[in-house]
Amino acid sequence: MATPAPADGISRLLDHIGLRANTFYAGPLCGLHDFRAEEGVGHLHVVRAGAMRAVQAGQAAIEVAEPALLFYPRPHDHRLDVPDRVTADVLCASVRYDAGMENAITQSLPTVVIIPFRALPGLEPTLSLVFAEAGSASLGRQVLLDRLCDVLLIQIVRHAIGTGLVTCGILAGLAHPRLAKVLVDMLDAPARDWTLEALAQLAHLSRNSFAVLFREVVGVPPAAFLARIRIGYAQRLLRRGRPLALVAQEVGYGSQPALSRAFIRETGVAPSEWLKQQAG
Repeated sequence: MATPAPADGISRLLDHIGLRANTFYAGPLCGLHDFRAEEGVGHLHVVRAGAMRAVQAGQAAIEVAEPALLFYPRPHDHRLDVPDRVTADVLCASVRYDAGMENAITQSLPTVVIIPFRALPGLEPTLSLVFAEAGSASLGRQVLLDRLCDVLLIQIVRHAIGTGLVTCGILAGLAHPRLAKVLVDMLDAPARDWTLEALAQLAHLSRNSFAVLFREVVGVPPAAFLARIRIGYAQRLLRRGRPLALVAQEVGYGSQPALSRAFIRETGVAPSEWLKQQAG
């Protein structure tokens, strides 16, 4: 079993990514229900009762015969198929990320994560609040449901790290005794002029050993990871309306043209075009 990542590492990662859930259905479900990748969001399905099949493109169907969480971290065509004469009790939420869809969660987790309620200790208090709020008509119900689903997603990420569900990517890095502090420090200060020597010292490894280990566990070289988190941070700041020139300084690129070039390398589009896509 993997060593759990430090709590502050997970907190910093989730703060960097800006994970957000939006609940759009809670109640009885029967028949077929399709969820399309073209919607551009991930999905969380909380199956409280009933049986169903989860059918996803490119994978075998999954039989859900007990209360469970189904998390699709990235957009993916899938269908919930509830048998005839059966009614399932389900809560559904879409999942977005302020840092964009290419992030540590979507790159580290499999297409779908399925966790029976019984397999996740400490889940019951959150679920009790979720179902109580889903069945109420109180003021602020939508906001509270969304935030509670955020909590469920955090619990899923913690479970994935703690049980070794991820073997590559930043989530695996946060579970690694040599790399966890390195990743946390990079997430804390992406604008710093990080060198391979400085990062290797944090990990108490030689340059070569560190470079090999980092790529093996995280999946990309340290420089590529640094660029990725810098652009993710830039995306969050741009969403908030921060001018591009100021964002460039805050994320470590020094100038607007340098940030624009890096942004295009990472996302395939210029910052202005990316913002238009988000608004649409």
